[in-house]
Amino acid sequence: MPIIRFKTSGRVVELPDGGDAVNLLRVSIRHECGIPWRCASGNCGTDRVRVVEGAENFDKPRRRERERLGDLLDAGFRLACQSYVDGDCTVEWDPDQVGLDVDSKAYERLRRIWLSKEDSA
Repeated sequence: MPIIRFKTSGRVVELPDGGDAVNLLRVSIRHECGIPWRCASGNCGTDRVRVVEGAENFDKPRRRERERLGDLLDAGFRLACQSYVDGDCTVEWDPDQVGLDVDSKAYERLRRIWLSKEDSA
């Protein structure tokens, strides 16, 4: 089974074998892994993570990711909301990054939208 390790929070998620690639932010939200986020659309850059292991299991960076991260892509950074993973990987983020307040109405509204979409995680 492919495994996604969220190093900063210490969470580990096992994905079913043979599934499609999954969105990294959606997996984090669904399994409460702690990647901070605000817009979930590639505009703010709040969900920036560094790929520690398994970069080969990520899809290619999308336009918004290239625009937002620039040279940070070469240093192994990705935007969780724009990244799809289909194999083992480990990611970490700055523990001082701040996302939406989990008690806010905006957080809950966006969370419901993101979790209403299907994937294999």
